Amino acid sequence: SADAPVKAGYSDVIDRLYSVASSQGIRDSDIGTLDDLGSGSSLTLAGYTFNSDVRDRANLELDVAEIEKQNDAFNFRAAKLMYENGGNSFKPDGSGGSIARTCASLSLQAESKMAGEPTYELYKSYFGSSTYAHEFVIEALDGSGMFNGTDGPFRSECATKGVQYQIIWMYILHELEDALEDCLSNDPENNAGGVLAVDEGWAFYAGISVGEDGQESGKMPYTLAEKRASDFGTLLGGKSSVNANLLTLWKKMSNAVSTLSCSSMRSDINEVVRLMSIPLYQGAIRYAYRADPNSGFGGGAKEWGEGWAFVYALLPLMNAANSGHAEFIKEQFDPSSADAPVKAGYSKVIDRLYAVAGSQGISGFDIGTLNDLDGGGGNSGGLSGGAIAGIVIGCLILLALLVAGALFFMRRRQSQKHIDDLNKSFDGQQSADAVYP
Repeated sequence: SADAPVKAGYSDVIDRLYSVASSQGIRDSDIGTLDDLGSGSSLTLAGYTFNSDVRDRANLELDVAEIEKQNDAFNFRAAKLMYENGGNSFKPDGSGGSIARTCASLSLQAESKMAGEPTYELYKSYFGSSTYAHEFVIEALDGSGMFNGTDGPFRSECATKGVQYQIIWMYILHELEDALEDCLSNDPENNAGGVLAVDEGWAFYAGISVGEDGQESGKMPYTLAEKRASDFGTLLGGKSSVNANLLTLWKKMSNAVSTLSCSSMRSDINEVVRLMSIPLYQGAIRYAYRADPNSGFGGGAKEWGEGWAFVYALLPLMNAANSGHAEFIKEQFDPSSADAPVKAGYSKVIDRLYAVAGSQGISGFDIGTLNDLDGGGGNSGGLSGGAIAGIVIGCLILLALLVAGALFFMRRRQSQKHIDDLNKSFDGQQSADAVYP
């Protein structure tokens, strides 16, 4: 092979060996860690080189991939088993052994770990439950609660995306909050813990499958940002602008906690929340269009479910920014609402999504423009502001052309009449002192 020997680098090869072994049920703890690896062995995912051993956290993505696989096949029982029991990510059990880290546990243990953290408290307050994300996923898997009577594709999309963009999304923020707490203690012994927490956050954000440069597709929020950037024209140097900015922030925070220089870390975490919300808005906009039965796409249970998953993940943030917009958008997707799916028309929903995002400091430029919109929504309940402006401008141009044409015609008739009068004057041998216009 032209790629031999190990021209991709041993780190990438070792990562894949651990990953494929995990798919066979062989845990990282079963293999262990080679004790003569040098400093060059550090794991790198999507451009971020870890200072800590966080491969087991990144491996949680393999659970998410299996959950998605089973949900897509409507094998909800198998998906639930993986969600609740795990199988690819492990942590010490406190007695020398290991236990599975599960997607369910990240939400079920939220109150004990996240109490007092601003974004978590906002979500808990809005939904009235510390385990709101777990409840959403379980109801989708079981077809109970808000998902009672909904179709398989609707439940499938919500169950998977509830894990990805509610449970894991919030846990990423928790890791950064944990790092900030370690940093603020001003105890040099805590700086290693802070660095570990920042590393853990990126491990959960990127996942094990994206590769060193982030070019491979995965199942964690990093990959969502890449996909939506392509859909909305927000790539920066071939990569998602969201991911490029987050990578810069993560490196900055890692350095900050390692030196206990955390004066700007609260604002950095707030910026992470803003940036990580952008792909969720892009997803909500994309599926507002696709779920609208009168759009050019035509709607469907799958598209409706995807839209509801993204909107639900944003509801507390939207409500804090503009409760009226949040309620209108919610009613367009909520399976219990008579206004769903998107009966007001995707144009009105999209306009409000851009507006409420703007109230969070997310500009139209940050979100971009969905590249597969067509004119099929004209009968779907309303036109967007941009469409209305285009129609008004077109009408004004047409009116101007009509007025110009009328003036030209009238002037031409007047000129012809004047010439005819002059001809009559000459025929009658009248004075030749005619005055021309």
